[in-house]
Amino acid sequence: SKRAKHHATQMRPRSRNLTQVHANTLEDIVYPATITGKNTRVALDGKKQIKIFLDPLDREKVDRKIDAMSCIYRKLTTHAIGIEFSKPNTFQKKVLENRKAN
Repeated sequence: SKRAKHHATQMRPRSRNLTQVHANTLEDIVYPATITGKNTRVALDGKKQIKIFLDPLDREKVDRKIDAMSCIYRKLTTHAIGIEFSKPNTFQKKVLENRKAN
């Protein structure tokens, strides 16, 4: 509110800055999957392209929802993101092969 006291010496907690709020919002949006990486590319004109990499083991759960997730994130934060699945490591490859065999 307008009347809330704000002291110049009082710092805003790290959990409440805008970057952290957007990161937590993204985690909530992609919930059944886990985020394994992020890549930010800045173009010469200053535009940022953000790619989010999800765990390949969660592909079955969220494969159909990827477009909706990026659209929801854009509506909430006005940041456009690309969501992809990361390359599976050796352990993840074995798990995926076992799932296909069963």
